[in-house]
Amino acid sequence: MTKKILIIHTSWYEEYVSKMLSISKEILEDFDCTCAVAPGALELAALAAQKIQDSSFEGVLFLGIVIKGETSHYDLVTQETFRSIGTLANDYPNRSFINNVICVENENQLEERLERNTNTSKTSTRANARR
Repeated sequence: MTKKILIIHTSWYEEYVSKMLSISKEILEDFDCTCAVAPGALELAALAAQKIQDSSFEGVLFLGIVIKGETSHYDLVTQETFRSIGTLANDYPNRSFINNVICVENENQLEERLERNTNTSKTSTRANARR
């Protein structure tokens, strides 16, 4: 039986998230991947919690991008996103959770980190799902 992975991604920065999704699906090609779209980073964990209840997903892969703006909103979004994903992992200890929400200062940083981070996160997802 093929193991099921839930990939949840944000709707912001579509061009970059599409690239992350493409890399993820390529690395996880022998898994049964289901995708879901959250409006933004803050909603990732809530959507995952809804989707994994009474399901056979072995793990969840979170994809998203948060770019710092000129307000403190960045700090609030990144902290709450990471906290809620961590809480979800504690609530479901028998599932794997990989957080590939990339938080950067600007688009140049994003371009430098996107492929490297996505490949690393997906390799981790693959290893954790095989356990």
